[in-house]
Amino acid sequence: MVRGLAIKLIGKKKRKEIKKENIKRIIIDGGRIGDIVVKTPMLEALAKLNSDVKIDISIVKGARDLVENIPYINEIIEDQSKPTRNKIIKGYRELKGALKNRKKYDLYFDFTNNNRFIHTLALKLMAPKYLIGRYRLEKFGIKKDELTLFDSYIDVKDDAHAVDINMDYLKPLGLHKENKKYKLYLGENETKYKNYFENHKINIIVNHKASSEPRSLTLEQLEELSLKLIKLNKDIVVYLISIPSEYEILKDLVDKIDEKNIKLLPKTNGIGAAAGLLKYSDMLVSVDTGIIHVASAYNIPIVGIYPLTENSAKLFEPKTERYEIVRGTKNGYTIEGVSLEKVAENVKKILEERIYDKRCVV
Repeated sequence: MVRGLAIKLIGKKKRKEIKKENIKRIIIDGGRIGDIVVKTPMLEALAKLNSDVKIDISIVKGARDLVENIPYINEIIEDQSKPTRNKIIKGYRELKGALKNRKKYDLYFDFTNNNRFIHTLALKLMAPKYLIGRYRLEKFGIKKDELTLFDSYIDVKDDAHAVDINMDYLKPLGLHKENKKYKLYLGENETKYKNYFENHKINIIVNHKASSEPRSLTLEQLEELSLKLIKLNKDIVVYLISIPSEYEILKDLVDKIDEKNIKLLPKTNGIGAAAGLLKYSDMLVSVDTGIIHVASAYNIPIVGIYPLTENSAKLFEPKTERYEIVRGTKNGYTIEGVSLEKVAENVKKILEERIYDKRCVV
């Protein structure tokens, strides 16, 4: 009861009618790699808001490659702090960031829907001219649209894809019907790897690593899957992709497997180079992580390995024209129990279809 009253108190202000001509500076929480890719249609639409608009974007460490070449990004705010689950530290960082940006922006989008006191206080302290948010979870006696801190609320459907949710945030601005296609700007990496792969081969990139171990394949599973894939067709070449810190681990694995059609992609210094390689491949087999969205930007056929959790595949399913999803079999946010045989079968299924175009780069 006390918490609800406190949130209601700080969640009040005089609601304003949003006027596009008054919006000169916007900040977007870009987040991680996958989040950034699915927000690219939103960013491009916002760039058309008016001739004076400037868009700043906040990102996690390591994602700069995906935004530094976007022509309509004004400032990149890269979070250098170490991830933490400590609520006190997270709350302190949130309030500190809000004070740093106090009254600096004309428009801010709140992508959460939870009524947390610290978060609501941070929004109040930040004090953007206009604030657009989702309907709140009804708890602590607070109705979904009761906080007048928000100038406009967005209704998010349970089965909506992330890109559609992002574009719905633009409804108060009349920009929600703009193109929803992902668009990446890779700079020097755009064509750097154009001739890297052999044109007469079927070049399949395999990514086993997600942001958490329960959603990642083990090295043993990676080896088993790679061997299954090269047995499907003599022209298939499997390329393992690695984060820089695990490059030597995968190099040892490839040396151990000792198959000419199982190779390791070159060590990259960031997601930009990895995206440049992926752009010219023929297929991606990957666990549920940001690289799936990078492949979607280039219409690469995808076989995705997702947790059993229903919301995961709905919210972040691939947006490429041709894809298949294989799920784990254990409840929770894990791919435990996934059938590698089924993964290989779906790769074969895509390759055998007439719709499959060996070079799907657009």
